[in-house]
Amino acid sequence: MRIDILSDSDLEAKLGDVTSVLNDTGFYKVFETKQYDDANISICIVLMCRDPIHKFTQRVRFSKKENCLYMDIMLDLDQMKHANDDLRKRIVAEKMLDEIPAIIGRYKNIDFDLQRFLFDLKNWFEQHKWL
Repeated sequence: MRIDILSDSDLEAKLGDVTSVLNDTGFYKVFETKQYDDANISICIVLMCRDPIHKFTQRVRFSKKENCLYMDIMLDLDQMKHANDDLRKRIVAEKMLDEIPAIIGRYKNIDFDLQRFLFDLKNWFEQHKWL
């Protein structure tokens, strides 16, 4: 399965550091060898962390053409600015594990092994000491 994790954030949130760690530790290679459905759906997660004055809202959509589920994971800028690297990774991991099931659950027509995906995701986070 293809999974992409990007960030759209203020510089102070330091989410670029988090996404770099995912790349450097082989996160994407682990998941590209796995399949959680028959349709080979991909997931694109955007870690959103902007000043609340801009009133960004969470975007979620499934593109049939690209066979991809796009989702924003909303993070608190003030919390991220004051977090050290380890806490920042923990916050991202916990938010992903908390929000992904609800988002995927909205799409009843997607035959996706959510429990196995969450098990693998949580396992990766624990092995790399994000949780």
